[in-house]
Amino acid sequence: MKKIFAVVLIMLFICIPLQIPDNATDNAADTQVAGVFATTSVKQVQVTASKVNFRTGASTNHRIITTYKKGTVLDVIGKIGRWYVVKNSKDTVGCVSGNMVQPYTPSSSGTSSFSSMQTEMLGYINAARKASGLSPLTLNTKLCDGAYLKSKDMAVNNYFSHTSPTYGSPFNMMQSLGISYSAAGENIAMHSSVKGAHDALMNSSGHRANILSQNFSKVGLGFYQEGKSLYVTQWFTN
Repeated sequence: MKKIFAVVLIMLFICIPLQIPDNATDNAADTQVAGVFATTSVKQVQVTASKVNFRTGASTNHRIITTYKKGTVLDVIGKIGRWYVVKNSKDTVGCVSGNMVQPYTPSSSGTSSFSSMQTEMLGYINAARKASGLSPLTLNTKLCDGAYLKSKDMAVNNYFSHTSPTYGSPFNMMQSLGISYSAAGENIAMHSSVKGAHDALMNSSGHRANILSQNFSKVGLGFYQEGKSLYVTQWFTN
Protein backbone atom coordinates (compact mmCIF):
# COMPACT_ATOMS: atom_id res chain seq x y z
CA MET A 1 0.00 0.00 0.00
CA LYS A 2 1.58 3.27 -1.10
CA LYS A 3 1.09 6.13 1.35
CA ILE A 4 2.15 9.58 0.20
CA PHE A 5 1.51 12.86 1.93
CA ALA A 6 3.07 16.23 2.44
CA VAL A 7 2.22 19.51 4.10
CA VAL A 8 2.39 23.22 3.40
CA LEU A 9 1.49 26.11 5.65
CA ILE A 10 1.13 29.66 4.35
CA MET A 11 1.22 32.30 7.08
CA LEU A 12 -1.56 34.86 6.86
CA PHE A 13 -2.93 37.81 8.78
CA ILE A 14 -6.16 36.31 10.07
CA CYS A 15 -9.14 38.42 11.08
CA ILE A 16 -11.02 36.65 13.87
CA PRO A 17 -14.76 37.44 13.82
CA LEU A 18 -16.63 38.43 16.95
CA GLN A 19 -17.58 35.34 18.92
CA ILE A 20 -20.73 34.78 20.93
CA PRO A 21 -19.84 32.05 23.43
CA ASP A 22 -22.59 30.04 25.07
CA ASN A 23 -21.39 31.10 28.51
CA ALA A 24 -19.97 34.54 27.71
CA THR A 25 -17.42 35.39 30.38
CA ASP A 26 -14.50 37.10 28.66
CA ASN A 27 -16.01 39.48 26.10
CA ALA A 28 -19.37 41.17 26.49
CA ALA A 29 -21.35 40.34 23.34
CA ASP A 30 -23.71 43.09 22.22
CA THR A 31 -24.96 41.07 19.26
CA GLN A 32 -28.16 39.09 19.13
CA VAL A 33 -30.30 37.19 16.66
CA ALA A 34 -33.79 38.66 16.87
CA GLY A 35 -37.10 37.64 15.29
CA VAL A 36 -39.42 34.65 15.23
CA PHE A 37 -37.05 31.69 15.39
CA ALA A 38 -38.19 28.42 13.81
CA THR A 39 -36.51 25.05 13.53
CA THR A 40 -35.72 23.66 10.09
CA SER A 41 -34.84 20.30 8.61
CA VAL A 42 -31.95 21.94 6.74
CA LYS A 43 -28.71 21.12 8.57
CA GLN A 44 -26.23 22.98 6.35
CA VAL A 45 -26.33 25.63 3.64
CA GLN A 46 -23.78 26.46 0.94
CA VAL A 47 -23.13 29.99 -0.33
CA THR A 48 -24.30 30.28 -3.94
CA ALA A 49 -23.74 34.03 -4.44
CA SER A 50 -20.24 35.36 -5.11
CA LYS A 51 -20.21 36.28 -1.43
CA VAL A 52 -22.66 36.55 1.45
CA ASN A 53 -22.58 38.75 4.53
CA PHE A 54 -22.83 36.91 7.86
CA ARG A 55 -24.83 39.31 10.05
CA THR A 56 -25.71 39.62 13.73
CA GLY A 57 -29.41 39.27 13.00
CA ALA A 58 -32.07 38.66 10.36
CA SER A 59 -31.92 42.04 8.64
CA THR A 60 -29.69 43.97 6.27
CA ASN A 61 -29.58 46.62 9.00
CA HIS A 62 -27.75 44.29 11.39
CA ARG A 63 -24.01 44.55 11.75
CA ILE A 64 -21.85 42.42 9.44
CA ILE A 65 -19.74 39.91 11.39
CA THR A 66 -17.78 38.64 8.41
CA THR A 67 -18.21 37.74 4.74
CA TYR A 68 -18.10 34.26 3.20
CA LYS A 69 -17.20 33.36 -0.39
CA LYS A 70 -19.15 31.21 -2.83
CA GLY A 71 -18.93 27.52 -1.96
CA THR A 72 -18.62 28.01 1.82
CA VAL A 73 -20.74 25.58 3.85
CA LEU A 74 -22.32 26.79 7.11
CA ASP A 75 -24.12 24.89 9.88
CA VAL A 76 -27.81 25.78 10.31
CA ILE A 77 -29.51 25.98 13.73
CA GLY A 78 -32.81 27.51 12.65
CA LYS A 79 -34.59 30.03 10.46
CA ILE A 80 -36.13 33.51 10.79
CA GLY A 81 -38.30 34.23 7.77
CA ARG A 82 -36.08 33.90 4.70
CA TRP A 83 -32.93 34.16 6.84
CA TYR A 84 -30.99 31.09 7.97
CA VAL A 85 -29.63 31.24 11.51
CA VAL A 86 -26.18 29.72 11.25
CA LYS A 87 -22.96 29.35 13.20
CA ASN A 88 -19.39 29.11 12.04
CA SER A 89 -16.51 26.96 13.27
CA LYS A 90 -15.96 29.32 16.22
CA ASP A 91 -19.62 28.89 17.26
CA THR A 92 -20.35 32.51 16.34
CA VAL A 93 -24.11 32.71 15.72
CA GLY A 94 -25.59 34.98 13.05
CA CYS A 95 -27.76 35.05 9.94
CA VAL A 96 -27.31 34.74 6.19
CA SER A 97 -29.89 35.58 3.56
CA GLY A 98 -31.74 32.59 2.14
CA ASN A 99 -31.55 34.29 -1.27
CA MET A 100 -27.77 33.81 -1.33
CA VAL A 101 -27.45 30.23 -0.05
CA GLN A 102 -29.00 26.85 -0.75
CA PRO A 103 -29.47 23.70 1.35
CA TYR A 104 -26.36 21.53 1.25
CA THR A 105 -26.18 17.79 1.84
CA PRO A 106 -22.90 15.96 1.10
CA SER A 107 -23.49 12.99 -1.16
CA SER A 108 -21.79 9.70 -0.35
CA SER A 109 -21.93 8.16 -3.82
CA GLY A 110 -22.60 8.84 -7.46
CA THR A 111 -22.25 12.35 -8.84
CA SER A 112 -22.85 15.72 -7.24
CA SER A 113 -22.91 19.37 -8.14
CA PHE A 114 -19.36 20.29 -7.23
CA SER A 115 -18.64 23.73 -5.84
CA SER A 116 -16.94 26.46 -7.82
CA MET A 117 -13.83 26.08 -5.66
CA GLN A 118 -13.61 22.37 -6.46
CA THR A 119 -14.08 23.03 -10.18
CA GLU A 120 -11.49 25.81 -10.10
CA MET A 121 -8.81 23.74 -8.38
CA LEU A 122 -9.47 20.69 -10.53
CA GLY A 123 -8.81 22.89 -13.55
CA TYR A 124 -5.42 23.94 -12.17
CA ILE A 125 -4.52 20.34 -11.29
CA ASN A 126 -5.44 18.90 -14.67
CA ALA A 127 -3.74 21.73 -16.55
CA ALA A 128 -0.52 20.88 -14.68
CA ARG A 129 -0.97 17.18 -15.41
CA LYS A 130 -1.63 17.84 -19.10
CA ALA A 131 1.55 19.92 -19.32
CA SER A 132 3.42 16.91 -17.93
CA GLY A 133 1.80 14.49 -20.37
CA LEU A 134 -0.42 12.87 -17.73
CA SER A 135 -4.07 11.82 -17.79
CA PRO A 136 -6.53 14.12 -15.96
CA LEU A 137 -7.84 13.29 -12.51
CA THR A 138 -11.56 12.80 -11.93
CA LEU A 139 -13.40 14.48 -9.07
CA ASN A 140 -14.88 11.78 -6.82
CA THR A 141 -17.82 12.58 -4.56
CA LYS A 142 -16.80 10.30 -1.68
CA LEU A 143 -13.27 11.69 -1.72
CA CYS A 144 -14.60 15.26 -1.83
CA ASP A 145 -16.90 14.64 1.13
CA GLY A 146 -14.04 13.15 3.15
CA ALA A 147 -11.64 15.95 2.19
CA TYR A 148 -14.22 18.50 3.30
CA LEU A 149 -14.56 16.78 6.68
CA LYS A 150 -10.77 16.93 7.11
CA SER A 151 -10.60 20.64 6.25
CA LYS A 152 -13.46 21.40 8.64
CA ASP A 153 -11.86 19.29 11.37
CA MET A 154 -8.61 21.26 11.10
CA ALA A 155 -10.44 24.59 11.33
CA VAL A 156 -12.78 23.60 14.17
CA ASN A 157 -10.11 21.86 16.26
CA ASN A 158 -7.40 24.43 15.52
CA TYR A 159 -4.64 22.18 14.16
CA PHE A 160 -2.76 21.75 10.89
CA SER A 161 -1.50 18.22 10.43
CA HIS A 162 -2.05 15.03 8.46
CA THR A 163 -2.91 13.29 11.73
CA SER A 164 -6.34 14.31 13.01
CA PRO A 165 -7.24 14.12 16.71
CA THR A 166 -10.72 13.13 15.51
CA TYR A 167 -10.09 10.73 12.62
CA GLY A 168 -6.44 9.64 12.93
CA SER A 169 -4.27 9.35 9.80
CA PRO A 170 -5.77 10.26 6.40
CA PHE A 171 -5.58 6.59 5.43
CA ASN A 172 -7.47 5.47 8.54
CA MET A 173 -10.01 8.18 7.82
CA MET A 174 -10.47 7.03 4.22
CA GLN A 175 -10.99 3.45 5.34
CA SER A 176 -13.51 4.50 8.01
CA LEU A 177 -15.49 6.31 5.29
CA GLY A 178 -15.56 3.19 3.12
CA ILE A 179 -13.01 4.43 0.60
CA SER A 180 -10.92 1.59 -0.82
CA TYR A 181 -7.54 2.11 -2.49
CA SER A 182 -4.17 0.55 -3.13
CA ALA A 183 -2.44 3.91 -3.50
CA ALA A 184 -3.52 7.09 -1.72
CA GLY A 185 -2.17 10.48 -0.80
CA GLU A 186 -3.13 13.67 1.01
CA ASN A 187 -2.11 17.29 0.50
CA ILE A 188 -3.22 20.01 2.93
CA ALA A 189 -2.81 23.77 2.70
CA MET A 190 -4.07 26.95 4.34
CA HIS A 191 -4.25 30.06 2.17
CA SER A 192 -6.47 32.98 1.26
CA SER A 193 -7.49 31.71 -2.19
CA VAL A 194 -7.81 28.55 -4.29
CA LYS A 195 -5.18 29.75 -6.79
CA GLY A 196 -2.77 30.73 -4.02
CA ALA A 197 -3.13 27.30 -2.40
CA HIS A 198 -2.57 25.52 -5.72
CA ASP A 199 0.54 27.58 -6.51
CA ALA A 200 1.99 26.91 -3.05
CA LEU A 201 1.39 23.19 -3.40
CA MET A 202 2.96 23.08 -6.85
CA ASN A 203 6.03 24.93 -5.52
CA SER A 204 6.56 22.16 -2.93
CA SER A 205 8.23 19.02 -4.29
CA GLY A 206 6.24 16.60 -2.10
CA HIS A 207 2.87 18.12 -2.92
CA ARG A 208 3.74 18.44 -6.59
CA ALA A 209 4.64 14.75 -6.63
CA ASN A 210 1.15 13.87 -5.41
CA ILE A 211 -0.55 16.17 -7.93
CA LEU A 212 1.52 14.77 -10.82
CA SER A 213 1.61 11.15 -9.70
CA GLN A 214 0.81 8.49 -12.30
CA ASN A 215 -0.47 6.28 -9.45
CA PHE A 216 -3.61 8.37 -8.99
CA SER A 217 -6.72 8.68 -11.15
CA LYS A 218 -9.22 10.22 -8.70
CA VAL A 219 -9.13 13.26 -6.44
CA GLY A 220 -11.27 14.73 -3.68
CA LEU A 221 -11.10 18.46 -2.95
CA GLY A 222 -12.40 19.83 0.36
CA PHE A 223 -12.52 23.49 1.37
CA TYR A 224 -13.48 25.12 4.66
CA GLN A 225 -13.47 28.91 5.08
CA GLU A 226 -12.76 30.45 8.46
CA GLY A 227 -12.49 34.22 8.30
CA LYS A 228 -9.81 34.96 5.69
CA SER A 229 -8.25 31.50 6.01
CA LEU A 230 -9.21 28.84 3.48
CA TYR A 231 -8.41 25.32 4.67
CA VAL A 232 -7.71 23.03 1.71
CA THR A 233 -7.50 19.23 1.64
CA GLN A 234 -6.69 17.17 -1.44
CA TRP A 235 -7.26 13.41 -1.34
CA PHE A 236 -5.82 11.23 -4.10
CA THR A 237 -6.51 7.55 -4.85
CA ASN A 238 -6.04 5.16 -7.75
